[in-house]
Amino acid sequence: MNIKSLVIAAVAAVVLSSTANASFITFTDRAQWEIAVGGTFSEETFSSASTTGFTIEQIGSGHSTGISGGVYHDRTVLDTSYTNYHFNSLVNAFGANWDLRPGNAGQGLQLFAGGQLITPQIANTYNGGFFGLVSTTAFNLVSVHSGSYSGSAETHDVDNVVFASVSSVPEPESYALMLAGLGLMGAVARRRQAKQA
Repeated sequence: MNIKSLVIAAVAAVVLSSTANASFITFTDRAQWEIAVGGTFSEETFSSASTTGFTIEQIGSGHSTGISGGVYHDRTVLDTSYTNYHFNSLVNAFGANWDLRPGNAGQGLQLFAGGQLITPQIANTYNGGFFGLVSTTAFNLVSVHSGSYSGSAETHDVDNVVFASVSSVPEPESYALMLAGLGLMGAVARRRQAKQA
């Protein structure tokens, strides 16, 4: 195999691996989520009117929002309003307690982390339990949209938002770059050896 073939193979490996999406593991048990992030995380309990570590942006109209009573009250409306959580730094773990009972059973909620849809969605019967995720790729934006259950909106409360940056397994493109570099080093060494002979 010559150097040109190695370079083409390395470039192809990087291009193909970089198109892969992040992998997500979802959790409905906060204790398991905490174990997955190694026990180090930040938490927002909404004990004041401002948030720490992230900002909340409401997109569209129809929100019935605000921080009061130690929770963040929100309402998303199908295709017209959603809420963004903008983190001050990159994170790859996020979760919260979600209560979808305030407006009765609505549409449920769909989360997007870094623009990628998280499955499963949060069911419209969720009653204050934990739902969170850990990703193989860092992100700084979580978007909360109405889900796919019947109805036209989802009124909900959010509490105890947790987020973390965790050490993760290297992504596929890291391995591809490492293998490409090792392959090129081997080819150069072989070429030098051939020239000396």
